[in-house]
Amino acid sequence: MTGLGAGKRGRLGGNIRDRVTVATALVVGIALVIAGVTLLLVLQQLLVAGVDNALSSRARDLTVQSESGTVKGRISGTAGDTSLVQIVSSNGTVIASTSNVAGEAPILPSHPALRATATTTVSDSPLDTGTEFRVLAKPIALPDGPGWIYVASSLGQVTAAVNQVRNLFLAGLPVVLVVIAAIAWLSVRQSLKPVESIRRRAAEITAADLSQRVPVPRGSDEIAHLAQTMNDLLGRLEQAATRQQQFVGDASHELRSPLAALQIQIDVALANAKGSDLAAELAPMSGQVKRMTMLIEDLLFLAKSTEARPMVVPALVDLDEIVFEEVTRLRALGGPEIVTSVLSAQRVEGSYRDISRMVRNVGDNAHDHARAKICISLR
Repeated sequence: MTGLGAGKRGRLGGNIRDRVTVATALVVGIALVIAGVTLLLVLQQLLVAGVDNALSSRARDLTVQSESGTVKGRISGTAGDTSLVQIVSSNGTVIASTSNVAGEAPILPSHPALRATATTTVSDSPLDTGTEFRVLAKPIALPDGPGWIYVASSLGQVTAAVNQVRNLFLAGLPVVLVVIAAIAWLSVRQSLKPVESIRRRAAEITAADLSQRVPVPRGSDEIAHLAQTMNDLLGRLEQAATRQQQFVGDASHELRSPLAALQIQIDVALANAKGSDLAAELAPMSGQVKRMTMLIEDLLFLAKSTEARPMVVPALVDLDEIVFEEVTRLRALGGPEIVTSVLSAQRVEGSYRDISRMVRNVGDNAHDHARAKICISLR
């Protein structure tokens, strides 16, 4: 049973503080990861939406100029050249562009199938910056026929911003988890302090003193209710133990007087009937009365004693004498043949009364169940 219990404790983990701390850190960690991924996705969408708005605004500004035919050849670029513009005819000829894509083919290999404003992301751009570009294609009416305005902007800043937030999140996540785990550990420890106080007091309470009670913490939470319930239980146990001791004491007192009177009468009868058949019959009765008197004395002593006080102070006892007395008693009872062997002198430390009772019980059992012979030896 001990090995099985230890195995179960090993599989279930450590104490409550550790389990709650690990569970709290795990739940918070999962929640933070989900929140972080959601935040990064939302941030990226917002930043891309901002880029799309800037592309749409610039496309609107160029639409009027393109349709009036005032834009030819070069289009003024933006600071840092992180964006580019192309005006393309319906047959794919670049009519005008910013200087950073001068002489390059159209940004999109083919214009959208529908003549409607469309936005897409491309990974390969004429600038060859290694970053993705966001491209807005808007249909326009050129003097020579239908055409398109392609406005593109690098997503490098968007990617850098998202990466920076992601790195900050990854760096801060372990710190947050450690802080939360520490707070959870301290909180659980503080909450379980009353439980430890109750456990220590309960370990000190024994049958010797059932008047002690476990401390009841302040408040009306579950721990306080548990402590109050334990105190009620201890009160009931104390009352039951008190009633039991009173009963044993009263019964012992009530039985001592008639047994003492019976012993006196038997002793007087034995003195007057020495050598007669009546004396042989009264001798076993005297032994049984003495035995009952010893039992009553033990009950009375038990009713007044505690666990810390032994009933009998150990002393050296001649075990062989006790065995010889038992052999004599069994032979006087008649019945199976009593055979003795190896009854050497032996001394042990203990209670003469208790050892005599033990040997007598063994002898009675043998006498009740033996058919023809009882062999008694002392080694």
